[in-house]
Amino acid sequence: MITHGGELEAAIQKNLRGMGGINLMSSAGKKLVSVLVVDGDRHFCNTVRADASFNQPGWVVRIASNREEMVRAIGDARVDIFIVGGGLSDCGPIEALQKSKELSPNSLRFLAYSEAEKDLLSKTVGLTHRRVEKPVSPTALNLAVRQVLVTHLRIRKPEVAAIVRDTKELHVNTQPMQELLKTADDPECELEDLARIVMQHPTAVATILQVVNTAFYGTTGDVDTIEEALQILGMDFVRNLAITELAKKQLRLSPSLHELANSILQHSIEASQYGLRMRQYVKNLRLVQQISSIALLHDLGKLVLLAAKGNDYADLMGQSVDSNTPSWKLEREAYKCDHAAIGGFLFAMWGLPEVIVRAVTWHHQPEKVGEMDYCATSLLHFANYAAHSNQGVSCYCGDRLNEVLAEKLGLSPDFAYDFE
Repeated sequence: MITHGGELEAAIQKNLRGMGGINLMSSAGKKLVSVLVVDGDRHFCNTVRADASFNQPGWVVRIASNREEMVRAIGDARVDIFIVGGGLSDCGPIEALQKSKELSPNSLRFLAYSEAEKDLLSKTVGLTHRRVEKPVSPTALNLAVRQVLVTHLRIRKPEVAAIVRDTKELHVNTQPMQELLKTADDPECELEDLARIVMQHPTAVATILQVVNTAFYGTTGDVDTIEEALQILGMDFVRNLAITELAKKQLRLSPSLHELANSILQHSIEASQYGLRMRQYVKNLRLVQQISSIALLHDLGKLVLLAAKGNDYADLMGQSVDSNTPSWKLEREAYKCDHAAIGGFLFAMWGLPEVIVRAVTWHHQPEKVGEMDYCATSLLHFANYAAHSNQGVSCYCGDRLNEVLAEKLGLSPDFAYDFE
């Protein structure tokens, strides 16, 4: 979440300049980004519209102060991005978001909410791509918009959609994973609720208990209930590990591909553990815990490719090792997309939090959406690199470190080998 603060402005402006060279394409395929700010606070609307960060070539910003004006604006011209706030004279922000989704389902939707409106957040699941707390500066808001926009431009490619369509086993409407996914962005979900859901899936339970009983987590090997595992590992970690395990099971891979799938899952667990080790460098413990749980999902796109491409993808992994080339680069050559974008598409389709979609999509190229401090995307990149460097994966070549970004954030190029 990006919030207002004078000390952030210089960093935000620098980051926006760095992202300025991206070719932003609208949903209609034209070099135009159409933004509609819907807020009862006319001053907020005009400030956003007038700010330099929103006055870039190809950007068109319109404003609406109520639902009626919003509907009229949608009828007048396409809207790529909705920024919806409160204070509307004829409806609340939830109703406005619902209407915008109804009339323009492929657009990106942002909720700009105040401290007093936090109770609305649980009602925005499935309606928003990102929520930004007010007060927020226009430049910070623009950075949030650009991060989501470039991510969706990457994952909404026909090649990505085609591969995900080939794995119908993962479509939420027909799979038992749906109930588990509903808890991902629900602030009211209780530990007992998640435990009940996870316990319906024995393979996920077995994997979770196996992980929690490893020496890394400091247990004595006697954790035998999901409730205990949740207390030790945290709800996000358990949920994401269960999602990965269930996805692997539902894809019904052929026996010859099981070893590859297990290696991918094992690497994800190791990346998660190195995510926790990043606390040596990052003071924000909540961010470290967040990236540890996201790391469990970061290579799920590889499982999708295994299911969709079978032995062809297994051969590509072998070529990755033989040529010492990161697998995602070979994937782009062969399939015109990579496992990171496929994972991001899948998580967006499932309605997982935007930070997961963004971090997974860009973990090989964190500079595309990275902020000027540690963030989920850069930390996932570093944790993934550290896991590859220290543990390795025999069946495919790991990623290269973005040394420029590491240096900017004060990390030594050899940081991966310095963990305690």
